[in-house]
Amino acid sequence: MTSLPAKVPERLRNRAHIVSAYDICLRLEKSLQQATDKGEDVGKSMINIRILGYLIHFVPTDQGLKTVVDEITSCKDDFALLNVGKMYYDHYIRAFRANKGRIPTPSNHASRPSFDKIADMMKATIVEAPQSHVEAKKNALIRDGYRCVVTGKYDARSVKDIRELNDLVLSDPRLRREVTQCAHIFAESTNSSIEPGSAKRNYAATMWAVMTRFGHEKLPAELNGSKVHRLENVMTLVPGFHADFDQLTVWFVPTGEENKYKLEATETLVLRDYPEYVTFTTPDPVNLPVPSPTYLAIHAACAKVAHLSGAAERIDKFYRDMEDGTTLDPNGASAELLEHAIFELQAAGYKIIV
Repeated sequence: MTSLPAKVPERLRNRAHIVSAYDICLRLEKSLQQATDKGEDVGKSMINIRILGYLIHFVPTDQGLKTVVDEITSCKDDFALLNVGKMYYDHYIRAFRANKGRIPTPSNHASRPSFDKIADMMKATIVEAPQSHVEAKKNALIRDGYRCVVTGKYDARSVKDIRELNDLVLSDPRLRREVTQCAHIFAESTNSSIEPGSAKRNYAATMWAVMTRFGHEKLPAELNGSKVHRLENVMTLVPGFHADFDQLTVWFVPTGEENKYKLEATETLVLRDYPEYVTFTTPDPVNLPVPSPTYLAIHAACAKVAHLSGAAERIDKFYRDMEDGTTLDPNGASAELLEHAIFELQAAGYKIIV
């Protein structure tokens, strides 16, 4: 968790209403810090106010910035302000962080046929409109050249199944193979297999409402149902990078050059095994589009806000506590853990009966 910078970004310092909104965040952060220094428990309040402050720094659209500023300045008291921060914690950060990377990724069917040529494999396996994770992975592998888009390692199963690819890897000792996974930018659990009236649908609706207020009105339709598997929302990754990406530990930053990104992370060590820059390519820009820069920008903003505000660290702690704990504290110390667990179950589609 990192304290809010003393000022807004330089490009915003001549916009009085934005500065005023940010000063409201700074004031409450200072008040909460004073309470903490006195030994008082402020719970998630510090995280919630820092989420709002860091959104002013990193929200990826002008409409999103306007929305956050308007929401801050319209709050009548600190309680209302913290509730706005909590809403973004629940329905922006958790939308990317909760449950992603914690469920085993489906693999291709064991009886997949073998091919002599890469072109033959492409013709036989490309799916026009992917309806499932497996179909999305097939298309992503074709677009990404059967390699992880970050490390360049070839998909181990594809090397086994395509003789031409096998010969290529054998011919160059510098080439490596590894199991790869189909990684979604927006989690496939967010918007697929949602029953009408379910808690999962209510959760998704609130998350999409946040995206709409940020100026991304088309996102709910673009990623509705099985459309979450569209190529713009997926990429081929090795498991290690996939986990880092899903846990908001690493993100893609545009360079100004089309489809070229710089990798950034929560700490330098995370980037040790990865290249500084990643360029997305495709053999067919029309039918096999590269990952969406809009989706990646939303993910990057979320990752930075989650890391700096302390939200990501708190979510990680909850996951550890949920895995390690077997009973609830009778004195109420586990109340927040229980609240978090209930939220996760509702987001996953379970109905909670009290």
